[in-house]
Amino acid sequence: MKKLILALLCVLLTAGLAFAVDVDLKGMYYARGSYLDNDKGVGNENVSGVGQDDANYFFFDHELDATARLLVSDKTRVIVNFEIRDESWLRGNTDGTSQNGTSNLDDNIEFKRVFSSHTFDYGGVLDLGLMTGGAWMTGFGDNGNGRYRVKYTQPTQLGPVIAIYEKNYESGARNNATKKAEKDDSTAYYLASVMKFGDFNVYPLIGYGTNSFTVPTQSSKGDDTFLFLLGSDATFGDFGFEAEFNYLTTKTDVNADTATTYANETEDFSRWGLYGNGWWNIGAAKVGLLAAYGSWDKDRGDGFGMGEDFTPTIFGADETNIGGSGTTTAAYSNGLSEWKAVTMVQLYGSLAISEQFSISGHALYWDSNAKDNGTGTGKSFWYKADGYEIDAGLAYKITDAVTYSAVAAFGKISLDDSGTGVVDDSPDGYVRAYHKFQINF
Repeated sequence: MKKLILALLCVLLTAGLAFAVDVDLKGMYYARGSYLDNDKGVGNENVSGVGQDDANYFFFDHELDATARLLVSDKTRVIVNFEIRDESWLRGNTDGTSQNGTSNLDDNIEFKRVFSSHTFDYGGVLDLGLMTGGAWMTGFGDNGNGRYRVKYTQPTQLGPVIAIYEKNYESGARNNATKKAEKDDSTAYYLASVMKFGDFNVYPLIGYGTNSFTVPTQSSKGDDTFLFLLGSDATFGDFGFEAEFNYLTTKTDVNADTATTYANETEDFSRWGLYGNGWWNIGAAKVGLLAAYGSWDKDRGDGFGMGEDFTPTIFGADETNIGGSGTTTAAYSNGLSEWKAVTMVQLYGSLAISEQFSISGHALYWDSNAKDNGTGTGKSFWYKADGYEIDAGLAYKITDAVTYSAVAAFGKISLDDSGTGVVDDSPDGYVRAYHKFQINF
């Protein structure tokens, strides 16, 4: 089926006017070779007990990501974003097999976004379908992914006002509907805007989400989350800044009789994060200072996650999770690659040596805010942990469409073994390095 859909898309790309549709196709393809040493950051070369092994290896990966805008008219369009072969080069080097050698692979094509957009005569824009959600302004606290949405944007004198209805789970899926199907849905509602006041842009967003389809027991009604995000940015000549505040509070409605089974569930818990970044352009150079903070909830035993999309470093969050909850050495990964419940500060800079060649560097220090693990049995794995990371990179623009780049990162994580269950409180340093050949179109 995916092959058929892609074939139809290719026909549209070549037939354009015959179907009364113009097509704007943009995207990129890259191939990358990488090296990792201590790939989780908390390993040791000579581990004993239940410690994390210090794994090191080379590998290749590649990806094609493209977005086709089917322009029906100047006011109506359909947007399709797709990926092809977003994977590491492992096994399965024959047609119809996946990277781990299994069969029945439908050419490894994923259609990530499909939605329509129509602009009314009075300026309002209606978007319907699978579009990007979970992301706002800077990337701080964001986990941008596909969300089914009804989105309406109305221009105003201060800036656009955006209203969103989001469906995250549908219990009444016809063939498996239950008596409480509508009650057990998961939906979210957002109201946001982008306002301009002189040189300043302000980005407020409020949201409410209800989720009752993953309840732990019949006596629980699920959870409700309220969120408030506020960001701002501005440019003053050679100076610029961006900042964002995130606050989320959740009521889980977990009764006391389930507290022993779901020890990390509390009736109410909150988390918040703060991010700021300022920079100075000095001719062909740029220097900047970045800082971020993620809170910790001692009753929940968990903290604010800065999100998969927030990657100020090459290794931390871009490659593995650093900070967060848990009491064992498996706590280096909580399902998301993100910074969690940490305080960080980073100095960074870049220099364009010529129109084609540029270099960059970053130096970051972080300190964990994690404390009790929320179960009453000890400290979080990341209790009193801290570390640093130093990154350096270069990029050479071969043509306007083709770029070669190379980056390397070195860092060190220090842990605390007092009541945390840590086997080795001084893991080996970690290294990540890669070079990449990328074509933009």
